[in-house]
Amino acid sequence: MFEPTNFALRTAVDDAVEVDPTHLGDAALADELISVQAQVDRLCGQVARLAHAAHRRGVGTADGSPSTAAWLRRRTGMREGEARAAIEAGAACDRVLAGTGNAWRHGDITAGAARTIVAARVEGHDAKLSALEPCLLELARDRADRELRRACAHFRNLARADGTCPRDHDGLTISRTYAGRTWLGADLSSSAAEVVLTAIHELTDPPSESDARTPARRRADALVRMAELALANLHAGDGGPTRARVAATIVLDWITLTAGRPGRFDGASSATLHPRDVDRLLCDCTVSRVVTGPDSIPIDVGRARRTIPPALRRALAVRDGGCRFPGCTRPTGWTDAHHVVHWRHGGRTDLANLVLLCDHHHHVVHQPDWIVKFDGHELRVLKPDGIELLE
Repeated sequence: MFEPTNFALRTAVDDAVEVDPTHLGDAALADELISVQAQVDRLCGQVARLAHAAHRRGVGTADGSPSTAAWLRRRTGMREGEARAAIEAGAACDRVLAGTGNAWRHGDITAGAARTIVAARVEGHDAKLSALEPCLLELARDRADRELRRACAHFRNLARADGTCPRDHDGLTISRTYAGRTWLGADLSSSAAEVVLTAIHELTDPPSESDARTPARRRADALVRMAELALANLHAGDGGPTRARVAATIVLDWITLTAGRPGRFDGASSATLHPRDVDRLLCDCTVSRVVTGPDSIPIDVGRARRTIPPALRRALAVRDGGCRFPGCTRPTGWTDAHHVVHWRHGGRTDLANLVLLCDHHHHVVHQPDWIVKFDGHELRVLKPDGIELLE
């Protein structure tokens, strides 16, 4: 049954993507766009349903993934935040909001409306939300999006105000965009948001004719200034606040310094280092040097010891740039140095026998029958069934 369904879906999508918008009039183009988006919404509902089912069954653990969300990121390209949201939406529709799930998958309501209803869920109040669901679905079917958002927000506020359950936990999401930049997303209570927003407001430069920065850019600069002040205050007990100092490993060659090419910054989160950042960091920071050979591979600092000396750890960070387990993107600051051939079995503590792995994947490769092969450059990981994991 799966193969025909999958085939029919691919055929329908093939037909849809063959439509050339240049051959459509304005009215036909509008109808086609709305129609395609409606089907995309329906598929999002099915993705949520399947994602929750996969999460319940532990699909993805056979590949060594730390979570279903991480497995979806690796296998589908979804961001982990998107994957977690799909799993949570599927769980809500499966356990509490069955009518919302059915209406979502059958195209009666939009994906945005479905997610708004799902977001109204408050722990300990599922029965009340289920009783309210028909009213919320009526608003969703009527495309009364503003009224739906207000109704869901009102339900959340009432549920949290009765004192029967704690407020939602605050959260901060940090992720890398497809363009290689860093995205921060915060979900804060009113009191927590007031503290953060007040601090940002106090540190945001006022607009002026000589300042061409957008308001968003000025707020971003204020956020960075907040972090700098916080780091500076960590040193207040050593004789008063000082400039925050960043301990980093900067990988530079002569061309980087003289021709203005980007270098590399290897800290808790690896990133590209712009030449202007080189100048800034060299003003007031702790710099460690890594010497590389002609092929840009760090030279071996070989020590016949079990513990990883700091110089070797820096060299590993330069070479690996984070967890080397296939498909993992966790940065250097999250990793441990793994002996491919264990110290007890005669393995050396040098670059040819060490590889960086995050804590989860370090545990995975130490499980029975997992095989790790490393030639100093390429890492190969074989599952217990002998199948090699690919990037």
